[in-house]
Amino acid sequence: MGGASLANRADSAALFLNPAGGAGLQRTEAYFLYNRLYAGLPGVDKLGQSFAAVGVPTKLGVLGVGYSDFQASGLLEERLIGVAFARRWFDAFEAGVTAKYLYHRYMTGSDPSASADPLFRNGASRGALALDFGLSAAVTDSLTAGLAVRNINRPDVGLAGPDPIAREVQAALAYRLEAWGLTMTADYLHRAAESGSARERGVPGVGLEKSLEGGRVKFRAGATPDQFSGGVGFQFDHLGVDYAFILSRSLVSNNAGTHMIGIRYRFGDAAPSSPGDH
Repeated sequence: MGGASLANRADSAALFLNPAGGAGLQRTEAYFLYNRLYAGLPGVDKLGQSFAAVGVPTKLGVLGVGYSDFQASGLLEERLIGVAFARRWFDAFEAGVTAKYLYHRYMTGSDPSASADPLFRNGASRGALALDFGLSAAVTDSLTAGLAVRNINRPDVGLAGPDPIAREVQAALAYRLEAWGLTMTADYLHRAAESGSARERGVPGVGLEKSLEGGRVKFRAGATPDQFSGGVGFQFDHLGVDYAFILSRSLVSNNAGTHMIGIRYRFGDAAPSSPGDH
């Protein structure tokens, strides 16, 4: 949905997007995703990202654990492990926090000159701890607002010198037309980067989702100034499957776009309401 899904609720995949997003889970849920970036683009070999998350409702709130891995074959590997906790208050307000460990490693084994590079004099890998915080609120029966602040402490993953990861602040709205099975979303993402233009640091996004067959089939589309996306999702009680296609405006030619496929599995029956659901 063009990245504009921050205000959606009850989703285990929200662990690294908006920590509050998992607070509405009523039963244990696992989510697995694989992202193949810029398939077929000349000179780009095997850019891929995998993601797995589990959300578990408890009497105190929802506990989430997630793992993400990005691979640029022969160049770079990035890993992220996170633990989140989210809770719903008064059935209209949700809050959550995610603590995560970031790990970056540069592949230098195939380059004999890498050992002499001052950049790698202290090694070719670095890890750091980061903290995210998120909120979600039902403004009306149809309108939901979301807010997330990611990398609050600006973790440093530099090798030879400081290289802090930019703090991100994202706000979003989701408006649902239940009678038509439509959800419309809009968001704005601001990256507090030290370089880049204002346009590069601020990214708006819009999305649209159409539900059919009682929510068992969903069609999605989204856009930002830099990319377009479309997808479809199927839900079969416990099992759900999502597919998305993303096309970057700057890389329209010579590639087949970015392809994402996700699998969701819900265990058992819905859990009883937590103490905060009143």
